[in-house]
Amino acid sequence: MAAHWDFPRNIASLRILAGLGREHGLSDAACLADTGLDAAELLVPDRMVEAAQELQVIRNLIRHLGRERPLGLEAGMRYHPTTFGIWGFALQSSPTARDAVEVGIRYVRLTSAFCNPRIVEAGSEAMLITDDHDLPEDVREFLVERDGAMILSLQRDVLPMRLPLTRLDLRQPAPPYAAHFEALFGIPARFGQPHNAIGINSALGDMRLPQGDFSAFRLMEAECQRLLESRQLRTGLAGRLRDALLRQSRQMPGMNEMAQEEGITARTLRRRLASEGTDYETLVSEVRRLLAEELLKTTDLSIEDIAERLGYSEQSCFTRAFRRWSGQSPRQYRAAHSHPAPPPAHAVALPARAVESRPTENPDAGKSRNKLRTPLTRSPS
Repeated sequence: MAAHWDFPRNIASLRILAGLGREHGLSDAACLADTGLDAAELLVPDRMVEAAQELQVIRNLIRHLGRERPLGLEAGMRYHPTTFGIWGFALQSSPTARDAVEVGIRYVRLTSAFCNPRIVEAGSEAMLITDDHDLPEDVREFLVERDGAMILSLQRDVLPMRLPLTRLDLRQPAPPYAAHFEALFGIPARFGQPHNAIGINSALGDMRLPQGDFSAFRLMEAECQRLLESRQLRTGLAGRLRDALLRQSRQMPGMNEMAQEEGITARTLRRRLASEGTDYETLVSEVRRLLAEELLKTTDLSIEDIAERLGYSEQSCFTRAFRRWSGQSPRQYRAAHSHPAPPPAHAVALPARAVESRPTENPDAGKSRNKLRTPLTRSPS
């Protein structure tokens, strides 16, 4: 079973780590050694990388710069809500601090975090536990420190104040730079503890955030869910099944048949999909939804034809399913996402004065332009 942190992530994190390396005198080539990446790829906004590639960059930093510096803390303070796109906007638009923490944990797979976060409340104290038990030993301390400092940086961006912490516990032994923790977090760190934990008074969870907006928050949360589903569809076993379902959209195979194609039992398939955060029924539904939206937006197929292409025996079954997915009927969705075609050339009349004042030109030029003009094609959105 894959580790909880083994998921694709945006290259933005590697860009931050390479920037840290440059500030310490390393070249991009040294930072990216053995990752299969080059410096030009760091600038591609939508480039996705594997967790193993990020771990390799961290190993490169440690190998060249040593373990005597607070590299994890330095790295963590460079992350901001904007680093993580929609996920960051969801944090910023959260009505309360508690909402921000909950949505952040729920969609943590849209970030570059390696520690597994959870909230534990005990009396008047709320603790954010960051579990590091399955992290690679050689980079564990860096990752715990990086993720902890990243949490602090995100908090100060979303709620610009120094929250009084009730605890800062770490499982690791005290490093040579232990004093840096108190300087950064405002409280002495306790090393050799059972858990990695950052604690605050639980009443602070109800604080209103300065940019909180309930409507925007709900919209961003929905976008996080869609983005997470999209990423899960493209990777691992779920990605392979997605491709197979797309190829057989008219008659999607059942789970037992798909398991046979994978050479595994249905029970193993179910367990492996669960480890990737999904299940077969959800995957089929997601593929059908994506196909339905694409066909409604980019084709003139009738609703009945689309239903048939997606394997529905009745149009009414497809309509009910689509309304469950989107809150709209297929016709309403198509109307909301269609764009009016541009008017034909002959219907656009220039004002007489504009025609009279046009400079003299080749009399055949206008004809050539009209011959070359082709209808606009609607690109998938």
